[in-house]
Formats: sequence, structure tokens, C-alpha cells
Amino acid sequence: MIPEPDSADPIVEDAAAAVGNAGAPALRLGAWEGPLDLLLELARAQRVDLAQLSIATLAEQFAAAVDAAIAQRQVPLSRLAEWHIMAAWLTLLRTRLLFPDPPDEAAQAEAAGLRQHLADRDAAKRLADWLERRPQLGREVFARGEPEPAADSLPAADLTELLRACLTMLELPARQRVYRPRLPALWRVPEALARIRALLPRLSAGVALDDLLPPTPVTEEASLWRRSALASTLLAGLELSREGVARLEQDQAFEAIRVSPGASAAPGSGGTQ
Repeated sequence: MIPEPDSADPIVEDAAAAVGNAGAPALRLGAWEGPLDLLLELARAQRVDLAQLSIATLAEQFAAAVDAAIAQRQVPLSRLAEWHIMAAWLTLLRTRLLFPDPPDEAAQAEAAGLRQHLADRDAAKRLADWLERRPQLGREVFARGEPEPAADSLPAADLTELLRACLTMLELPARQRVYRPRLPALWRVPEALARIRALLPRLSAGVALDDLLPPTPVTEEASLWRRSALASTLLAGLELSREGVARLEQDQAFEAIRVSPGASAAPGSGGTQ
């Protein structure tokens, strides 16, 4: 429990008499010898070089002075509080000398520009992440052809002319109304089957698949004809291989395919199955 203050305590009795008399402790700090309150006033007026003062020595001497004042019980508590405030201000002024000088306007402008650059970089990174999450053309979404024209942009049809065209088509004979496209003259699978069956008896050693193709006709569609003949011959060879009549061999990928008679090929069978 905290004891009640003794009315006979000399510190309490002499408190009123001590008010108005600073009586600050005298300090000897090498570059300064004198009372603490005067040192603080000179420091505020920049009339003393605080850099020459030692904070450690100041703390040691001030603590010794306070301990002595408390032991003698002659300094009121209010005055001790003022001493502590003076010492705190003096310590603050001395420690401010340890801080770096405030940056000039050029340095502040450079720092502001750097902060703005970092902010712009962060904003660009967030924008790039947002764009990356958007649907990508050719990956999540795909392009389409030219958009469909609006209904009001289409040319107006003449209904009378449309009906006349329909009547004209209805009056044509049936044979003229059927469209039959002209089929290109290509080498087909049945023809390739017949040719391979005819050549198998003479293929004891086997030949390349290209050697089974018929002569290429000299026409404008010669390239198309040869590609169709190669495809038809390959399909025919696969069919005969499935039946066991022919054998298709290929040592490595993309090499030439060789065709030879199969195990069930009858000698002299010619074109018969």
C-alpha cells in the first residue's frame, strides 16, 4: 500500500519557498561548466556548440545531482520535475545533431519522381495481369468472318421477278432441272485393285508403291490425277494386305512402301480373286 504523505516532510514544507528559484544543478561537461537551465537557454539560442557535449556525461551528472537532491530532501518535487524537463529538452537538442541533414528540394523531387515511377510500374503490372486474364483471340475466343449485313442494308427483292423466275423453272423438263456435276477423271480404288492383282505374280522381289502407279496422263489436272492415283493405290494395297493377297512393308517412318505378294497369293491367278 502507498503510505500517506507526512505533513512534517521537509520537501513538502519547503516546496512553496523553493518556487521561483530554479536552482538547477551545475554541470561540468568539458566544453561547458554551469547550471543546466542556462545551458538549455544558450542551446536554444544556438549560442553553444552542443556537438562538444557528451550525452553520457550529461546523463551521469544529472542523475547524480537528482539523487543528491532527493537525499538532502531540500528540493521540491515540482522543481525536480522542471529539472527533468530541462534535461529532456537538452538531450533532444543534442540527439537531433545525430540525424542526417534534411534533403534539399532536388533530392525531394527525385524521391517523389522515384515514388511515382514505382507507382506507375505497379499500375502497369496490375494492368498487364488484368489483360492476361482477359479472353485471348485465338485461344479462348476465335475470329469470325465479315459480320452479317443488317436486314435494312440488303437490296430489296422484286417479288414479281421472283415469281416469274419460279414459273420459268417449273416449266422446264425434268431432265433439265437436275444438276449433275462433271466428275474429274481420276484413278479410283477399283482400278488400282485390278492393276495390283494383275502385277502381283511378277512381284516376287517386291517393288515400291510408286512403281505400281499407271502412266500419268498429260492434262491440266496431271498433278491432281497423280495424287489421287497414289492414294487409291495405297488404299488398294491395304485392302489386299488385309485379305492376305499382298504384303506392305516400310522400314521407317516416311520411307518408301514396298509391295510384295502375300502368303495367300496364288501363282498365275492374274486378275482373278
